[in-house]
Amino acid sequence: MEKIIPFRKTDYTDDGIHISSGKFIMELQTEWEKVFYNQFDPYYANAIEGHPSAMLRLTKYMASEDDDSNTDFGMELIDGEIDIDTNLAIEKFSKTQTVYAIGSQFHDDEDNPLFLIKNDKLAENILVMKYIRDDDGENENEMIPVVDKLVVNS
Repeated sequence: MEKIIPFRKTDYTDDGIHISSGKFIMELQTEWEKVFYNQFDPYYANAIEGHPSAMLRLTKYMASEDDDSNTDFGMELIDGEIDIDTNLAIEKFSKTQTVYAIGSQFHDDEDNPLFLIKNDKLAENILVMKYIRDDDGENENEMIPVVDKLVVNS
């Protein structure tokens, strides 16, 4: 389950305001999540995937004023798969701190993240909202909706 979200650089100001709607990026995230949920009910998006340059823009737009610009949104895909352990090992040698997930803006459930994933095979002008099944669950056929909330200073 996935939904492609247009994410052109020319559609946003440098501080994350969508030019035509006047909405801050996190307000748009709420709308994206609602559209995803309405299309795939009862499932919620639990990942945002984007080209590394799109994720860099997302980092810039969502960073608070207190951020020291030392953060980088999105884990790297390893052989086309999500591998948190390898990403954590890579981060030990990095000068930036990777943000692996952000909170959902759709609900007030703080227990489940929206994972951030870099995929250099995607176009630079889109983001992909996804539901990714957790293969570590006891019942592989069961898919559980996931949401969370992020509080950001803006």
